[in-house]
Formats: sequence, C-alpha cells, structure tokens
Amino acid sequence: MSNPNNVVVVAEQLQGDLQQITQELLGAARGLAEKLNTGVSCFLIGHNIMPLAEKLIHYGADEVIVVDDPQLKEYTTLTYRRAVIAILEHLKTPPPIVLMGATTIGRDLAPRIAAHLEVGLTADCTELDIGDYEHKGKADPSKTGTFNNILYAIRPSFGESLKARILGPWKNPQMATTRIGVMQALPVDTTRKGTVHKVPVTFQTDDFRVTVVKTVRDVSATVNLTGAKVIVSGGFGLGSADGFAVVRDLASVFKDSVVGASRRAVDSGWIPYAHQVGQTGKTVRPDIYIALGISGAIQHRVGMAHSKVIIAANKDADAPIFKFAHYGIVGDLYHIAPLLKKELAKMAREQGIKAGA
Repeated sequence: MSNPNNVVVVAEQLQGDLQQITQELLGAARGLAEKLNTGVSCFLIGHNIMPLAEKLIHYGADEVIVVDDPQLKEYTTLTYRRAVIAILEHLKTPPPIVLMGATTIGRDLAPRIAAHLEVGLTADCTELDIGDYEHKGKADPSKTGTFNNILYAIRPSFGESLKARILGPWKNPQMATTRIGVMQALPVDTTRKGTVHKVPVTFQTDDFRVTVVKTVRDVSATVNLTGAKVIVSGGFGLGSADGFAVVRDLASVFKDSVVGASRRAVDSGWIPYAHQVGQTGKTVRPDIYIALGISGAIQHRVGMAHSKVIIAANKDADAPIFKFAHYGIVGDLYHIAPLLKKELAKMAREQGIKAGA
C-alpha cells in the first residue's frame, strides 16, 4: 500500500525519456522528506513507461505509482489531470507536498490539479524548505495557531530583486513548481530499492474534449543548456550576430559545451531563443560559465548565478557581472577570447577536462 505521507513528485517524461527536471525534483524532495521523516513517492504517467520506474528509484524515489494507458501516450491537459487525480484518490489521504516542474507541461498541469483540490500553488520556485509558522489569524480567527513542518516555497519577486516565502499550511497538499536547473539532482544510485504500484484510471467523456492530431518537434532547435557542463554565452556587447563566431570558437575548447546568450542578444535577432539564459530563458548550473559582452543584469544573473565557476569578459569595468563573477577580465572581448581559449585549452589538458579537437 502506498504511503500517503510521502513527499510527491510528478515525473515528466517525453516519448519514454525522463526529463531532467524530474531528477532535480527528486533531489529536492529527498531533502524535504528527510526533514519530515518520511519518504518520496513519484507519480509516473504515460504509455509503455514501466521501464522508467526503476530509474526513478535510482534517482531517489522510494515508491513509484504508475498510470499506464494508451490514452496517455501524448500529453493532453485533461487526460493527465485525470490520471493524477486517480492516483491521489488511490492514496485516500492527501500527501503533504506535491512538486512539479515549471516546464511547459508543469505550468499547464499543476494549476489544474490545484484547482481541483482547492489548494494553493506557488510557481517558479528557486528554493524549497521545511519550517514552522505562527499565524495570528486576525482576518480569519479560525486559522490562528502554530503550524509545524510546512513547506516554505521560495521564489523571486519584484523583478528578481526580492525573495518571497509563500506558505499554505491550511490544507494539503502544499503544491509548488520549480524552475529547471535550480534544484540539485542526487547522484544516480543503482543499488537503491523501492516499490512500484500500478493504478488504473477511468476517463470521462469530457477528458477528450481536446485531442492531439499531430506532434511536430523541431529537433534542430534543441539546445541542451540545462545539461551542459560548460556554457559560453554572448551578450549585446558582441555588437552583432557575427560576434557569436567568437563565442562558438571559444566553446569549441570543450566537448560538452553549449553556446548561450543574453536576452538582448536574442531580442536583437542575433541568435535563436533556445540559447537564452536568464529569467525568461533557461536556468543553468554548469561547471564553467563564460560570459562575453554580458553586463550581468539581474534578469540574466538569476539564470546562471549557481554556476560553479563564472568567468566574465567586458570592456566596462563597472559592469554588474564583475560583482559576482569568480574571474573577471576588463577589456575588448575580441582580444580576450582568443587568449582565453588558449589558456582554457591548456587547463583542460592539465586538469583532465575533456577538451575539443
């Protein structure tokens, strides 16, 4: 029998492949579960997906609850909503916490689940924690009291200049979505053991008001920013789209590297949106982040501040990026980039980092 007291992660898979956000959520859920002295359950929804259950256990789940049905082969809001509801009804008691990704699917599905359960939802979280809360209940005396072991859902606000801690202790589950790349995934542990349960789902006619006629995915536009070990990003300081040739050349030092960009560079049409790092782009956590001609505005910073090593080159000595970069170089990036490439290639050889040809 499933444990209704576990922290829940709703897994995300695409054509049978687990998405990175799922592993990150399981890492976050394990931290929360340890503070609550409970376990982690993972909801897995789709068709022909049973082989993924073992992977989820290796990623940190204690149990995986599966809804496998041909009608769930392609994601649609209402069918997946019905599947999640079926699992929650199977649990009998609402779990304390339900986590989902702030992805295209998560941002669509999570509000539907929250509305059905009549609970709150904190979107785009960058931190999660467990704590207590004392509520005086002036507006609603019935809610006066001390609430223990509740979810602290923390997200940026006011243009990323402040952090808001949002609490919803009055009714479970407490729900939150988290940004890609901000939660730390745990190392894969193939020795972990867990349980797998299958739950049936009974669809209703209204669940098929929308059907997927055809799915087209532009594989050429896929940029794995969130999984890259090294990201070399270019900003408005490049001066033109041609400047990204320098960015790509520097990125070629490393095999596992991706070209990123600031919003201004993307908005200028110099590079596709898929490369954008920042508040309205991707949140990344590479081993090395190199910023060329990027000022370091707060909107960009929130997307890459968790990088292990940040190297910045900008001709403006007062650029904000120098306040948080680990290494800063003031000067013409077109002179700096070739020298940086030479030194990084040398470091790659000396430290055993996989270098490009």
